[in-house]
Amino acid sequence: LWKVILLELKTVTYGSALVAAKDLEPGTIVERFVGPDVIYDELSDYDKTYVLNYKPKGSTEWKWMLATSKARFANHSCNPNSVITDDQYLKTVKPIKEGEQITFIYNVGEESEWWDPVWTFKCECRNSNCQGMIDKYRPKTFQNNTHF
Repeated sequence: LWKVILLELKTVTYGSALVAAKDLEPGTIVERFVGPDVIYDELSDYDKTYVLNYKPKGSTEWKWMLATSKARFANHSCNPNSVITDDQYLKTVKPIKEGEQITFIYNVGEESEWWDPVWTFKCECRNSNCQGMIDKYRPKTFQNNTHF
């Protein structure tokens, strides 16, 4: 029920976006990444742009999930308003106004970790701390981003 009330999809110039259907406070769970675990090398390049690399709670093994829930439409921002929790929920960390996109940072990690070139794109977030090209993992840059 909370998903229907809190979120809607909106068409933007580069595809679809997950937006708040009403004002949201920090700490609000807005959606969960849900979908089948997949074998990365068997995915199309298109599906690789939506895949989530995650470690199930209590596990030491990383997995790939092809999200089928609305969470897959949360876009990247270098100054995100949400994070992914350890149990794959999308949780706000800042106030979000009605109509504003739900965003998280796509590329937090160690620069030495493998990066698939199909994930590379020019960031359009327009924040003062914008990375420009999203073309590799970078160390944690957002104070409250605790998922990665």
